Amino acid sequence: MKRKIGPIVAILISVIIFIILATFSDSILGSSQNNMFTEETDSFQELKKNHDPSEAARIAGLSYVDLKKEDTPLQKQAYDMYHRGRIAPGKNYVTDTTFGTRTMYFMSNSNRHVVAKKFDRLWSQSPMTSVIIALMYFLITDSVILFYYRKRQQLSNDIKSVTENLRRVRKNKEMASLILSPDDELYGLVEQTNKISMDINDLRDDVRLRERRFRGLVGHLPIGVMLLNSQGDVLLHNQAMASLLNVNISNDIHPFIEDIKTYSLSRMIEHTLKKNKNHHREIQLVGNSQKFVDANVIRLIHSREDFDQQVLVILYDLTESRQIERMQVDFVNNVSHELKTPVTSIEGFSETLLGGAKDDPKKLDHFLKIIHSESIRLTELIQDILSLSKVKRDTEKTDVINLHDDVNKILERQSLAIKKHNLTVKQDYFGNQEVTVNKEKINLVFRNLIKNAISYNKENGEIDLEVHHDEIENRIKFIIKDTGIGISEEDQGRIFERFYRVDRSRSLETGGTGLGLAIVKETLDTLDGDIRIESHKGLGTKFTVDIPL
Repeated sequence: MKRKIGPIVAILISVIIFIILATFSDSILGSSQNNMFTEETDSFQELKKNHDPSEAARIAGLSYVDLKKEDTPLQKQAYDMYHRGRIAPGKNYVTDTTFGTRTMYFMSNSNRHVVAKKFDRLWSQSPMTSVIIALMYFLITDSVILFYYRKRQQLSNDIKSVTENLRRVRKNKEMASLILSPDDELYGLVEQTNKISMDINDLRDDVRLRERRFRGLVGHLPIGVMLLNSQGDVLLHNQAMASLLNVNISNDIHPFIEDIKTYSLSRMIEHTLKKNKNHHREIQLVGNSQKFVDANVIRLIHSREDFDQQVLVILYDLTESRQIERMQVDFVNNVSHELKTPVTSIEGFSETLLGGAKDDPKKLDHFLKIIHSESIRLTELIQDILSLSKVKRDTEKTDVINLHDDVNKILERQSLAIKKHNLTVKQDYFGNQEVTVNKEKINLVFRNLIKNAISYNKENGEIDLEVHHDEIENRIKFIIKDTGIGISEEDQGRIFERFYRVDRSRSLETGGTGLGLAIVKETLDTLDGDIRIESHKGLGTKFTVDIPL
């Protein structure tokens, strides 16, 4: 509809422009005629001094009109204008305009005589010439308009054809033939479209080949692989994943919960889909009592993340290594239990001997103190080894605890050491202090960090404790800061290793076993928590623990 109305509107606009141009030209002509009439009336005024008014008007080229008569059309028109008040003595020139003429009047005095002159308007001066000019104007403008719209319609049809071809290429269909002359505006576009079509076909073949190779590679991997879309539907899997999960995984797109029955793994996947956060954890698969896997749930980043997000699930079988590790842990447990009884006896006898007098009291006291000190150190070592073995038990047991009360109990047990070093302890609690968590594990973390801050602090130092409970994110943040000896940057990367000591002499002096921070790190791993350290040599240390509930 718009295409049909367009040329009509353009022609109407050309007509309006022609009328405006003609009117403007006639206006210029009228201005020139008015100047001419002014000069002639000035001549009439001068001639009237020496001639009769009618004679003076004739000489000046004007018509002398007697307003008392109505014999001629000019007299009737002047008479009518005089009685309507348009002509009056002293008034400027008066113009009466019709379609073909422009008549100008002038009354010099009150004798009711008027001079006038009739001029032809622009199109009346040479009607034939005006008609020819109008015909030429409309012929040229209408031809240009029609040519433009015909060209535009042809271009529009060609663009439609090119667009349809591009749509067919996108739908992986054959292109329709489109023949254009080399001088056509769209010739280059059509040629490039044909080349794009061939390139896309080559790319599709290459993609199909790469996909077959990729599926063959994934299918032969010894680790379990599963690819999910943003809705949690299974797009791809391999046989190793089906074997680990002990299910027959369908090749059709379906929700991952149909295949994954282990709650902890499902929770990791759901959290990654919702929070866009990667997860790594060792878990035991449901239905396979002896099957342990290293699970990685990874968010894959694409250019349009909100729409193309994918999640990769990778399971690595740890069953064999976990069996070996379990044997090692059992060995340590057995040895620890065997050593605990004689060590406890040594501690008891040494305390008894220290209460009596001997032949050489100084040496006896010295030896007894050594025996006592070593027995305590051995006891603490055994306790720490036992703590490490307990950490590995991935229990889901939780209790409702009061963070303030539990931290205070730990500080009370360490009160003698705090008083010995004259330390000042400051505590701050934020959020709800009652939380549901594995009490044994979280107290193990608090106890070892507090003990570490006491043991490696300076005399008359300070310990700042902050416990935050974010009820929105449901997380615990524990911050402990001391004014102790600090840890160098080189040592910070190794402090969580078992039996690693930053200052061995200080550890022996304070009775440290080198397992405290290792226990903290391994306990936090089982809680999906993390720990960060900020420390400078000689300026103290700050630990920040973050634990999800």
